[in-house]
Amino acid sequence: MNGVVDELVALLDDGNRVVGSAPRSVMRRDNLRHSATGVLVRNPAGDIYVHRRTPTKDVYPSRYDFAAGGVVAAGEDPFDAVVRELEEELGIAGVELTRLPEGDYADENTQYHAYLYTCVWDGPVRHQPEEVAWGTWMSPAELVAKFDEWEFMPDSVGLLGAYVRSLLITEGWDSRAWIDGPWLHRAARRPEVGPRLAAETTLLPWLAPQLPLSVPVPEPTADGVRHLLILGEPLAEGDEATGRALGGFLKALHSVDPEEAVAYGALDAATATAAKTAELADFRQQILPLLPADVHERAGQLLDRVAQVRTSLIHCDFGPEHILTADGRITGVIDWTDAVVGDPALDLCWPLNGAPQAVRAGVLEAYRPTPDLIERSKDWARLSPWYGVARGLRLQLADEVEKGLREIRNRL
Repeated sequence: MNGVVDELVALLDDGNRVVGSAPRSVMRRDNLRHSATGVLVRNPAGDIYVHRRTPTKDVYPSRYDFAAGGVVAAGEDPFDAVVRELEEELGIAGVELTRLPEGDYADENTQYHAYLYTCVWDGPVRHQPEEVAWGTWMSPAELVAKFDEWEFMPDSVGLLGAYVRSLLITEGWDSRAWIDGPWLHRAARRPEVGPRLAAETTLLPWLAPQLPLSVPVPEPTADGVRHLLILGEPLAEGDEATGRALGGFLKALHSVDPEEAVAYGALDAATATAAKTAELADFRQQILPLLPADVHERAGQLLDRVAQVRTSLIHCDFGPEHILTADGRITGVIDWTDAVVGDPALDLCWPLNGAPQAVRAGVLEAYRPTPDLIERSKDWARLSPWYGVARGLRLQLADEVEKGLREIRNRL
């Protein structure tokens, strides 16, 4: 704060209510809960401003950071503190600030409630010499790569790291996506995807209150949909608690009224069945003849079985890439474009046949699937390599076709 060493700091209780004040030195000494700000600065090209703190800082000296900010003074409005800190540290003023979700951070050095923002700045950056020793612009990809190489402020990584990683989202098979402040925007890549994106704006607001984990709640835009960003990274590992959370989520999803789900925008069973029938017919015509004769009967029976059950609203692409996590907890389940009245065993395919054993055990405990449901989930796992072969045939990728055919034989 421009050389003010021991200013009074607003102190907070666990409900984020101001309960008094203390000198900054006392707050640091006793690690008292307070409020602070953070602003992620981007340029028009999408780069993020990264800087290194001076060695004289009273917490985490000489660490790298990608947010400007600081402590909220006693009697100061948090937004005024954001504006003040941004101008003091980086010389940025008169810029429009976009609010991000607030957050909380605590470790052995500091504990605070964070008011978080982002902004776009195309002017010069002027460092406050007492606080900033060096700085440069980095693309989100460059910054994420440095997370593993440089010593960053742990609070900035904890509060904004997932947001930075989310900025890497740009492409998808069905839609393209981009970040604007706290919003994730999506626009259809193909005409047939547009109605499915639009259906999310009615289905998910109806569905979200019935589920124990967060899901996007989209609203329509001129070119597609947008929803508040769910921060997190794709599930990479987990334990039984993770599995119980996923099992409870799927149990709740599969228990909603399927007719009501269709009324709110989910693909109905008849439409989904027609699409699946055409897909399986292609598999039977193009892939089955490529398999050895001794597995033709088993392969044909598999194709028959997966076409039969349509009883519940399902996510339809329930895998680790669509389950977001942060700090060991699930933050949300994304990508609902394919939500359909279908076989609940499809959603259980990865949790029961591809997830770590501890996660699988938790799913079984919470969901309690019937033996028939478990066996059908294995059928969907057996069908998985068929899609790789179909892709290889379509793109004329001989190696991918051969690899997929071997996998089909192994799973049958």
